Amino acid sequence: MPKKMMRQGVSMTIDTVLFDMGGTIEEVHFDRNQRLRSLPLLLGILAEEGIVLPGGDGSILDTLLARNAEYKVWSEKTGVESPPASIWLDWNLRDYDTDPEKVTRLAERLSYAWETGFFVRRMRKDAAETLEGLRKRGYKLGVISNTSSRTQVFRTLAEYGIEKYFSCVVLSSMEGIRKPEPAIFEAALRAVGSEAGTTAYVGDTISRDVIGSKRAGYALAFLIRSFLTSGSDATVVPGAAEPDYVVDNLSRIVTVLDGIRAGMEPGMEP
Repeated sequence: MPKKMMRQGVSMTIDTVLFDMGGTIEEVHFDRNQRLRSLPLLLGILAEEGIVLPGGDGSILDTLLARNAEYKVWSEKTGVESPPASIWLDWNLRDYDTDPEKVTRLAERLSYAWETGFFVRRMRKDAAETLEGLRKRGYKLGVISNTSSRTQVFRTLAEYGIEKYFSCVVLSSMEGIRKPEPAIFEAALRAVGSEAGTTAYVGDTISRDVIGSKRAGYALAFLIRSFLTSGSDATVVPGAAEPDYVVDNLSRIVTVLDGIRAGMEPGMEP
């Protein structure tokens, strides 16, 4: 059932809600000690192909993080998400003498281990309840995620038991582009079969989620802050983009959309 709202006297409908993954559907945290504990998993994967990185764990971790940070700067500047093999060969492992064919074979496993080991992930407590409420109200649902892995988001959604709610999952690692590029938001619209003007987006950053969805013409942008928000938005120019709603929990989205259906303006309290 489409949800009608009024904006400046014009009747609109919201029939689709798309979500960011890390920091939005799930809470994400990390610290150096946790990453040091996870490093042996990465090193073990490399060792399966006889690749041994020289140096102590602290030194190796610092090198990997520094090179990955350089990749992130380049990726955010260009809007390009490289394939896992390129991320590991050209960036993360470029200081080490490795066999390209071996690294290519391991690349997706390494990226999955990075995304799940270097970040502690936990589904938000009200995520399943919110998704069920939106589905019952007839909304089409999907995910748009910046990620270096081509499998992690799918596997994590399945582990949470919420994959059934989403008719599309669009990943930067598969599309070759990353938020806030409008093209990845447009790809999600094609995948879910919706129009930008009838779609709301939920994310935890201004820099990627609000700016990107607004550039793509989405009708509404929700912001839910997370551990990642301040770091991701550190360089955002004040006033670059504003969310239509800032929410403290996901369940609030259902309440807001119910209010919009009742004819309330965006930004008004239902």
